[in-house]
Amino acid sequence: MLVAIAALVLLIAAGSCKRAVLQVTAVPGNTPRGSTLYVAGNFNQWDPGDVRAILEMAPDSNYYIRLPRGFGELQFKITRGDWSTVETDACGYDINNRILNYRESDTLRIEIQSFKDLEPLNCNEMTIVVKDIPEDTPPNDSLTLAGNFNEWNPDQSWVMRRDSARNRYLITLPRKSADPNIEFKVTRGSLLTAEADAFGREIEPRQVRFGSADTVFISVKNWEDIGNSQQEKVTIILDKIPVSTPPDENIYLAGPFTGWYPKNPQYRFARNKEGKYQFDFLVNKETPQSEFKISRGDWSTEETDIFGYKKNNTPLDLSRPDTIRLNIEGWLDKTQVRQPSYTIVIEQVPETTPAHADLFLAGNTNGWDASSNRYRFIKGDAGHYSLTLKEAPRELEYKITRGSWKNEEADAVGQKIENRRLLYSGQDTVKISVENWLDIPPKKQSQVVIMLDKVPANTPPDSRIYIAGTFNNWNPKDPNYILNKNLAGEYYITLPQTSDAIEFKFTLGGWQHEELNAQRYPIENRSYRFGYADTVRLKVEGWRGM
Repeated sequence: MLVAIAALVLLIAAGSCKRAVLQVTAVPGNTPRGSTLYVAGNFNQWDPGDVRAILEMAPDSNYYIRLPRGFGELQFKITRGDWSTVETDACGYDINNRILNYRESDTLRIEIQSFKDLEPLNCNEMTIVVKDIPEDTPPNDSLTLAGNFNEWNPDQSWVMRRDSARNRYLITLPRKSADPNIEFKVTRGSLLTAEADAFGREIEPRQVRFGSADTVFISVKNWEDIGNSQQEKVTIILDKIPVSTPPDENIYLAGPFTGWYPKNPQYRFARNKEGKYQFDFLVNKETPQSEFKISRGDWSTEETDIFGYKKNNTPLDLSRPDTIRLNIEGWLDKTQVRQPSYTIVIEQVPETTPAHADLFLAGNTNGWDASSNRYRFIKGDAGHYSLTLKEAPRELEYKITRGSWKNEEADAVGQKIENRRLLYSGQDTVKISVENWLDIPPKKQSQVVIMLDKVPANTPPDSRIYIAGTFNNWNPKDPNYILNKNLAGEYYITLPQTSDAIEFKFTLGGWQHEELNAQRYPIENRSYRFGYADTVRLKVEGWRGM
């Protein structure tokens, strides 16, 4: 027995002494000259720039490295120093970890097909999928591709295969030249029956690039020989464009319907009879809600608001025919960014506010300073407080204080409020009200009624709900703190004031059944300050262990 164990130890030791050689026999032709190759794997905590794992180029132009001693399986990938430059397959997609088995090989030879940050040079095919065609497409017609790969001759060898189960058409294109760019159109067998735009007019050739994707999904809106169908549409008209717009510039619509590609020729605006840019969006009843942005062909030229900031996506309702009229305020490459100005007016403050109290704004515009004189409100004759912020952040977060975080504004039950948020939308004056102050209860109060508007549906009908908190040493099953039920079936309890503030939670009689939030996690302690509300209405979202 001892001899067998000794032999096993020697075998493992011998295996652990093996040092395999990794040889990289080829790298992509566009690899930057002088690049350093690294090995990142399970032997060096997957460090993509480990200087101890650099491959050396030999006179035979191959890269070599002697890998660490070991036995079993070594997993790795090749990088040029960080994960943005990790090796990929021939079409630029992630590959599985490479594997070296020490028991099977002393030398591993590999080729690098491409790197993540470089254009794939060796991708050999691409699948084109037509997922939508016009309803008036003749049922017996075949779909055929015409492009620069077949001299724009849509003969029978380029007919797309119909996938009747999914009601779509497919064809796989082989790469025929070193040029990765291809142009094409979908036809019904002739360029006279080629696809058209929403107006039934000729479109520019589609452009795709080998290596950018292995599958390209497209939709055909119309046919040149059939024209615009009677399908309902939403018309988008640009009533105003910036004076900085170059003459005869193309303007495009981008959204989920283009894969957010900003220069899809099928979504290019056309000039209407009034000379305004117009696009007719055909209604797809299956996807009535969408969103979009407008650009001049790439994201460096997308539309902005009046201050030069990128706009949020514009909602698009395709559920009913309509006309959307828009004004383009600026372009990202031609509008200088400037900060907006706000005037914030406090129309109402609590009656408990001291007569000569100063009010301040604290926010992301002043480092959250609660008492900065530059951000002190001015009290007007009508009793309103106002403050004008010049060159304020477009996205303003703030709160109102009386000069300290000890006396910041509070909600109806005396709790700190969430930061107020203001996203500039063209409105210069914002009116607000302060409900309470954190340090000044609005009234004297000897008790509070806590009521549950909602309990989880799986609460056992005969169970008792307890309240545990600072007033009973957090006892989760205190018989003196069981909630009652009113005639409406709502749980409630009346708590006397024993301190200025309390913290509490609800349980079903033990911490193994404490309340949870909607995400099924234990909640933070609830809190209440006396002097703000006679009744506090709450909701319990779930119970632990239920």
